[in-house]
Amino acid sequence: MPSPRHDHAAVTLADGRALLIGGRSHQILEMNSTLLWEPGTQDFREGPPLIEARARPVAVTLPDGSVLVLGSEYDDDLERGTRAELLRPGATAWEPAGQTARIFHTGPVCVSGSQVVIAGGRDNGAGFAIVEGVHYAPPLSQTTELWEHERRLWRTSGPLTESRDDAQGITLSDGRILVVGGWDQGRVLPTSEVWDPATGSWSPAGTLASARSSFALTALPGGRAAVSGGLVEGPFAATAAVEIWEPQQRTWSLGKPLAVPRAGHRLVAVDAETFLVVGNHTPSPDAPPETSWELWRPGT
Repeated sequence: MPSPRHDHAAVTLADGRALLIGGRSHQILEMNSTLLWEPGTQDFREGPPLIEARARPVAVTLPDGSVLVLGSEYDDDLERGTRAELLRPGATAWEPAGQTARIFHTGPVCVSGSQVVIAGGRDNGAGFAIVEGVHYAPPLSQTTELWEHERRLWRTSGPLTESRDDAQGITLSDGRILVVGGWDQGRVLPTSEVWDPATGSWSPAGTLASARSSFALTALPGGRAAVSGGLVEGPFAATAAVEIWEPQQRTWSLGKPLAVPRAGHRLVAVDAETFLVVGNHTPSPDAPPETSWELWRPGT
């Protein structure tokens, strides 16, 4: 890698290449550079530089192959995080893509058709301050922001049914967006809700049997979804339990569990019915974390 970095975003491009976006250098400075990984050479090369330097940006790939990036944390120029950028397929430069209402994007960012949806997170309110280099978080927000591809415009949509920070979200096969969990005033939320692009509104989508954090949320065939693993009672109390969401009933029920308890893990689809599970497995509070993998099949 020509320029070491961390706190960057990464997306897969339509042609199979990977794009690393922004981040921090070893001097802890925000970066505006990007890196392209070429599968043919299995090496990196410099990509088009961002308009704005960004640390911990959010990036998504759009259906037409474009890449949208927004946000930047721990930034002296707070408005920088509100200015979005777009890289079109084959382009050699990023272009402005509108300005969001909020600085902080701690809610899930999902793509539904030609729209990008930011679901909740934190506000820009009076709760935000930087005192001697320490960042104090702003209040939670139920705001939903939408980006319209054709007009390159951000606007607000119907609010979430409840405030939630660091929730997880996925786009379902019918274009709806499912958001699960998150935090509110130090409490882990067991609830979920779904956004309908036809109405632009959220509605309740059922309650998990057990509230958890650091879980994986995965879209399944037939519009279903799975919540797997996570922490249920403290930093070492990982679970192997899986709950399946049924779109017709909008209910959660226990599914086939993981082979071992996991938290902070990821699922990648191998085929329509098989998922590769990779990530942390901590067998006991005194044991070091292990990185292991398994194949998980949800069944019917």
